[in-house]
Amino acid sequence: MKKSLLILGIAAAGLFSSCDENLSDLNTDPKNPVEVEPEVLFTYGQYNLVNQMVNIDYNNNLDRFWANFLTQTTYIQESSYDAANRDVGGSLWDNIYTETLYELKEAKDIIKSREVSAALVPQRDNQLAMISVMEVYAYQYLVDNFGSIPYTEALDVTNVTPVYDDGEFVYGAIIDSLDVAIANLDETAAGFSASSDILYGGDIAAWKKFANSIKLKIGMRLADSNPTEAATLVSEAVAAGVFESNADNAVYQFSSSQPYTNPIYDYFEVDSRASDFVVTQFFIDMLEDVNDPRMDAYFDDNIEAGYVGGNYGASGNAYASLTHINPAIAEATFPGTILDYSFVAFSLAEAVERDFISGSAAEYYEAGVRASFATWGLTDAEATLYLAQPSVNYLTAAGDYKQKIGMQKYIALYNQGHEAWTEARRLDYPQLLTAVSNGVANPKRLIFPTNEPLINTTNYTSASSALGGDKTTSAIFWDMN
Repeated sequence: MKKSLLILGIAAAGLFSSCDENLSDLNTDPKNPVEVEPEVLFTYGQYNLVNQMVNIDYNNNLDRFWANFLTQTTYIQESSYDAANRDVGGSLWDNIYTETLYELKEAKDIIKSREVSAALVPQRDNQLAMISVMEVYAYQYLVDNFGSIPYTEALDVTNVTPVYDDGEFVYGAIIDSLDVAIANLDETAAGFSASSDILYGGDIAAWKKFANSIKLKIGMRLADSNPTEAATLVSEAVAAGVFESNADNAVYQFSSSQPYTNPIYDYFEVDSRASDFVVTQFFIDMLEDVNDPRMDAYFDDNIEAGYVGGNYGASGNAYASLTHINPAIAEATFPGTILDYSFVAFSLAEAVERDFISGSAAEYYEAGVRASFATWGLTDAEATLYLAQPSVNYLTAAGDYKQKIGMQKYIALYNQGHEAWTEARRLDYPQLLTAVSNGVANPKRLIFPTNEPLINTTNYTSASSALGGDKTTSAIFWDMN
């Protein structure tokens, strides 16, 4: 873990041991409490997870490049699949472990340490369950990036050399944790307050749907590697209640005031990095081939001749001559989504095709398209016209169900790069690109932080060996194709 965590732990220990009991009142600054309230820690953990998922800064997040939605202009290392240059794995690792999971752990530890009356036990249990759901989301994100990660020995500030657990083990552990959280969520009781819960404003019924939708997502990740387990997880999630409309989406509404502005705004406008990004011709062609009206919501109209994309992973992509992302996406208040109904509906369509659940794959597929259109401000009538095209209609579109669902799910995930890249790896559709500059194929994983071989040598070596090497070509356990 981060060295600062170890320093924090030592400093805290020194602070608490150095104060004489009789002088404790005089040595306490009421404006700087030594124990942060769990509500604050929970909010901070939530916010930093959302911030990581939305972030477009290529020092911290490569997903929109690796999903081939965007490519770089001047600095092309990351769109050429080089994660070592800026140690992006290290930044992501630190952001999730120290800024999200450690904060959630601290909140959980404080809540567990406090005695409460019988009347407040349901609220305490809801708070712990809400924390667990966020932890599950974060750990799945880590596994789906790296493969093997510290889990059983993670978040101990006295242990800077934690053992790595393989991804399949971590998946099993977070499934168990999620099941407990779902069982403990009590809609008749309160949880974290509306002001503390930035995703759902303390609505426990909404948290149940969110938790079950995460369970669905986990189940579908296992569809090829463990179809029996996948079928069980998916059917349980659906029976318990997953997202049913865009009203259920896990979204944070960023603020117009710093430091709670959308991180894309921070990078594009505050740091003046917008000129580093252009849309790929690959993605433009995909949408133009099916007359997709979402192009006008996704892209800027900065080129008079129409949409003109960059050559993925190539040098010489000129910002002034190529299509940019829609400026609305870079507004300070543009919302950040970490899971939505469109994703759920497409997952349900695939689950029907795999005989995990009953229903109509075509109806779920259409629901996914309609939900995406609505999210981006298009009308249901526009969605109907789009779905009527033989190239889009589920019964007539080319390819098998993986291709049909994979393509539309990918298009809908334009501003959720991690899920787009991950689902493309799992479904193998669309086929993502080889970088022009160096001929490197689209990565199957993100490499470990560059300091891990130096600091955590034994455990790093063991984990890397089990994966087949700390390489972008080493597949995550669920990636069977």
